[in-house]
Amino acid sequence: MAGPRLVCPLCGTAVVDGAEPAPGACAGCGALYAGGGESPPAAVAAALAHWAVEGLAPDALALRLFEVDPPPAPAPAAAITSDQRDAFYLWWVFVRPGDGDVAAALEGLLDR
Repeated sequence: MAGPRLVCPLCGTAVVDGAEPAPGACAGCGALYAGGGESPPAAVAAALAHWAVEGLAPDALALRLFEVDPPPAPAPAAAITSDQRDAFYLWWVFVRPGDGDVAAALEGLLDR
């Protein structure tokens, strides 16, 4: 493998292919992504910090991201995935906020 590959779990678009991923937005569906943690809770904590979202428990949110299938667009949705690389992979959180913001989309996930 030439370098890391990160695919949006909400639409299947390769958002990074061959470079080190950094927070950004999916060109396919517009979902925002951040994270890069060595575990799902670490990725959620990093994403929450990047988006300046406070008051959500990373461990509970990480678990919820594995439990809930994201609804189709344009509904708010969130998902977690790992990148693909030769070495130990990293985890990334993707959020499609819909008409709201990232915090509202993530809070809504915990309310389900």
